Amino acid sequence: MKKKLMACAAFLLPTLALTGCGSQFGDKMVRAGMNTLMGMGTVFVVLIFIAFLISRFKYISQLENWFRNRKTKNEQAVTETVAEEPAADEEEIDETDDLALVAVITAALAASLETSPDKLIVRSIRRKSTNRW
Repeated sequence: MKKKLMACAAFLLPTLALTGCGSQFGDKMVRAGMNTLMGMGTVFVVLIFIAFLISRFKYISQLENWFRNRKTKNEQAVTETVAEEPAADEEEIDETDDLALVAVITAALAASLETSPDKLIVRSIRRKSTNRW
C-alpha cells in the first residue's frame, strides 16, 4: 500500500509543481488529463447505456406476442361480424372459383406432361398450411 502511495505521489508532485508555476507544460498536462477523463467518461456512459439496452431485449418477444394476440383478437371480432351475415351468394362464387382453379391446374399439368387435358382427372385439391417453395 505504501509503495502505491509513493508511486502516485511521485507522479502527482511534479505535475502539481509544474501547474502551480503556470508553465505551458503544466497547462498542457492538465488539458490532456481533462480530455482523457472526458473521453473515458463518455465511453463508460455509452457502455452502460448499451448494457441497459441489451438487458431489455428479453421484453421484445413479450411485446411481439402482445401485438400478435391483439391482432388476432381484432381478426376474430371481424370474422364473427362477417359470419353473422347470410352468405348464400358467396358459396356459389367459391364453387366457380374452385372450378376455374381446377381447370387451370389441369391445363398446366397437361402442358407439362404433353398430353391432352381429356386424359387427366383431378380428384381433389387440398390447401397446405405451410408454404415451402
